[in-house]
Amino acid sequence: MKNRNKLVWVLGLFMLMLLLPGSHAAEQETLLKALAEGGKVIMMRHASTEAAEPVVSMNLSGNCSEEQNLSAEGKAEARAIAEAFKKHGIQIDKVYSSEFCRARDTAQIAFGGAESWAALNLAESMDAGDSAFLMLDVQEKLGDFSGKGNLVMVTHRSNINTIVFQQIDAGDMVVINPNGTEVLGVLKAEQLRR
Repeated sequence: MKNRNKLVWVLGLFMLMLLLPGSHAAEQETLLKALAEGGKVIMMRHASTEAAEPVVSMNLSGNCSEEQNLSAEGKAEARAIAEAFKKHGIQIDKVYSSEFCRARDTAQIAFGGAESWAALNLAESMDAGDSAFLMLDVQEKLGDFSGKGNLVMVTHRSNINTIVFQQIDAGDMVVINPNGTEVLGVLKAEQLRR
């Protein structure tokens, strides 16, 4: 009887593993369709970066040679996002990005540019009082958005986690319905490269 229960458990686990990739792909298609409809906000974490010491990754100098930059993989992720958005007819009304080079470069490659906005800068690099106030600014802009296309905000993991409580990987995007700031899901950069 123990062997039978173990076999049932293993088969169940195997079936779950088979279902997850398909359901994840279906979720990604649903999010792409929602973005093609427009009127959504995308909070995007900058694409993958080169390894850097904390002092470099926290440095906002305006000189990209002194900051953490996109890796070759990150540039490829950003290009894949541009191609996927074009393929799915996803329109963008406005793009804001952190002033950090890695975020600005992601926005440039994926969306053709962005308006830099200090409120999207790495929260840990700001004074704690300023950070909390600026996060509220971002939440307000997110909630007030209405447009035929979509609004994109290219920022950092900690900012996204603070604002919409999502821990995401490099290049991933949280898709939000600004009406009530409902999180619709996470669009995975790795899925867009396939």
